[in-house]
Amino acid sequence: MAQNIPKDFIDSLIEKTNIVDIIGNYIKLEKKGNDYWARCPFHNEKTSSFSVSESKKFFHCFGCGAHGNVIGFVMDHTNKTYPEAIETIANSLGMEIPRTNEANRSFEAKKLLQNSLDDAKKIYQNQLKNSKKAISYLKERNITGETAKIFSIGYAKNDFQSLNKSLGSVYTESNLLDAGLVVKKEKNSYDKFRDRIMFPIHDQVGHIIAFGGRILKEDKDKPAAKYMNSPETKLFSKKKVLYNLHLAKKEKSTKDSICIVEGYMDVIKLYQSGVKNCVATLGTAVTKENLIQCFKYTKEIICCFDGDKAGEKAAWQGVQNIMPVIKDGDAISFVFLPNNYDPDNIIERGGKNLWDENISKKISLEEFIYKKFSQEFDLTSAAGKTQYLQNVDLLLNDLNAKILKDIITEFLKEKVGAKYSANKKPREVINNKKFKTHSPLQKAVLILIHHPNIKVDENLINDNRIKHNQGIILLKSILDLIKKNKNIKLGGILENFRNDDKSYIALEKISKALIANYDFPEKEFNACICLAIKNLLKTKLDGIDPSDLKLYSLVQKEIREIDAKSKNY
Repeated sequence: MAQNIPKDFIDSLIEKTNIVDIIGNYIKLEKKGNDYWARCPFHNEKTSSFSVSESKKFFHCFGCGAHGNVIGFVMDHTNKTYPEAIETIANSLGMEIPRTNEANRSFEAKKLLQNSLDDAKKIYQNQLKNSKKAISYLKERNITGETAKIFSIGYAKNDFQSLNKSLGSVYTESNLLDAGLVVKKEKNSYDKFRDRIMFPIHDQVGHIIAFGGRILKEDKDKPAAKYMNSPETKLFSKKKVLYNLHLAKKEKSTKDSICIVEGYMDVIKLYQSGVKNCVATLGTAVTKENLIQCFKYTKEIICCFDGDKAGEKAAWQGVQNIMPVIKDGDAISFVFLPNNYDPDNIIERGGKNLWDENISKKISLEEFIYKKFSQEFDLTSAAGKTQYLQNVDLLLNDLNAKILKDIITEFLKEKVGAKYSANKKPREVINNKKFKTHSPLQKAVLILIHHPNIKVDENLINDNRIKHNQGIILLKSILDLIKKNKNIKLGGILENFRNDDKSYIALEKISKALIANYDFPEKEFNACICLAIKNLLKTKLDGIDPSDLKLYSLVQKEIREIDAKSKNY
């Protein structure tokens, strides 16, 4: 749970919260029937397709598919973190969040780190004001004073002890080491950043967690890294952070796409020119963590790289990282800039228009994969085509998005004249608006989360033939949860699985499905379990040699018995 907030408190918070009141503080709701409706705040629409159920403590948009409980709404609508959303809701109810001693210590330690970084930022900003060479450098790069203020750009003096002395009266040496502001060699500590333009790095909420420093003047006699980041700390993990995400996510254009570029200055120059949906990695590669973060705020990621070998290498690494992350309905595309061009000098030479022109030349994920493999293999020979197809299958093996996988596979194989599948099923249409249950157990889960107080046949649930099925395991977990909290509703059920990624994803998908108004939902539920057992037995029967009459007859008998039992429902 978030910052060790007790699970019981979060359950109680959801139970006591009137989701209509909370959401009604942010958008105008109108009651129609049993539910409340509004125009969705997460996408543009002319008619109201956003519904809020007071009884189920759940919201759902039939237009874009956005859904969840009150915590999820506050997070998505206000761009708050999970702990911050809980705090916001608790404050509105006048509830004090209990924390363990350990949690309090952890909270205070992180707060101390953030305070030291924030104080360092102020010092760097003041030092910039008094540094002619630093100001001159920014002017040469055409960075305005207003832009420097927006990004809190500063300057670290060319002094080993400047920051150390300034903060030493407030923070201990250990504090400054933990924050990554100083380094220690033997018995002496000294400033990590010296004679560098300083760029504060924020988390997605806007808290300073680290710094990046750009060297002011390169010295051939004393070579140093052009860019340098803070070391890994309790607040900062380089692979998990995107520069400027805290500002980019606030832009309307970000909902259409987020553009990932390579450097701080690229982001800053683009922002200054009016392109505000850009973020930068803190290394050359786009990580899985970067992609997961971006997809929280957009449905399309555009990766922009230099058109050299390093850029292509970084892009290919991004392709490999996207495979286990991307979902059906998400999109990723790639832009390769002309040689000797980067976003910074594109803005310098042609402004936003030239940038938009280059972005318009983006290529899709499948097009980039084909381009890569067609350069590596001789597609005029049978051997080359075979190697190509083998590598396609190997690459897509980690792709979990089934619809997207079919589309990309078909595209890549048709490129070399290979038949995708002689018996391929018609392609499903990508539709983010609805999720249809495809199995009896998915339907059973759907019924249970909407009708948590139904009576279930325990003998069916505990049938040994299906005890190892993942759907049954999930059902049992939900039933155990309901037994402990008889008043729990859909919103609370979903919340209890937030930290179980696999179950949470499954429940989120199922909760999107439309559910019929059953007169007897418990009968429908039990019938679904019977059907699941029957399907398993039929699969088992298909695998038996008909000549084994004893076993074949036994399984047939089991099928007849479960058929007879299902008629009771």
